Amino acid sequence: MQLPDSFVFTQQNLQDYKDCAYRFYLKNILNIDWPAVESEPIREQEALMLLGTRFHLLCQQYFSGIPANVLSAQITQPELIEWWQNFLQLDLHPAPGSYSVEKLNFIPFAGYRLAAKIDLLLKVENKLFIYDWKTSQHQPKRQTLLSRMQSKVYPLVISNLATNQNLSPESIDMVYWYPAFSQSPVRFAYSSTQKKADQIELELLVEEISSKGKEAFRKTDNLKACSFCRFRSLCDRGKEAGISEMSDEPDDSDDAFNFDFDAI
Repeated sequence: MQLPDSFVFTQQNLQDYKDCAYRFYLKNILNIDWPAVESEPIREQEALMLLGTRFHLLCQQYFSGIPANVLSAQITQPELIEWWQNFLQLDLHPAPGSYSVEKLNFIPFAGYRLAAKIDLLLKVENKLFIYDWKTSQHQPKRQTLLSRMQSKVYPLVISNLATNQNLSPESIDMVYWYPAFSQSPVRFAYSSTQKKADQIELELLVEEISSKGKEAFRKTDNLKACSFCRFRSLCDRGKEAGISEMSDEPDDSDDAFNFDFDAI
């Protein structure tokens, strides 16, 4: 199967493939949007995702220059108030030109493009900090986070941007910050060794995906993963999808990465 030249790989669709090749095929090749009904409490889950979206928007508005007190006055939900106060305690006041917020970054990669949407990219002297706001009610173990595609894709993309060519991978730190667990961020330092390993792993993964025939996108044997999959009803593996520890995060829509690069 040949992917279109315009196909954009992201941490999200690569994670889909790692979790289940068939899910990747349904979502990204067939473009099927036919999720199973999530288990109860559905409304509570939707409310948490909306809360996460609002928190991201508050951060974006804050870095756009809207005063913190103006933003604070608009918040009514107690949980969001607590998250926001925790964020303000980070005391982030970057100088103009030293940061970008909610920015899509692309690099050519293995014949396609690799993209990362960064919540906050902050430069402090000769260091780059990749911040990702995680609004989940559960904080996964450090090793779980570091093993996910996001921890490989984000620093690799940032380190390969033309504007960062003079910075070593050792100059990059990635920080997963949870407003609900503000005192325990998950932070790791990038390195040349890690970059080389990630580069090889992701290149092999892209080559594997792009060379597969449609019949080779098989369902995962890990039935536990199916418990949380919204496509499980298409696989005769249940009707309702459970709630994983990361499912209350507001996902970036894959549409955000769909560009006609030839038209740019």
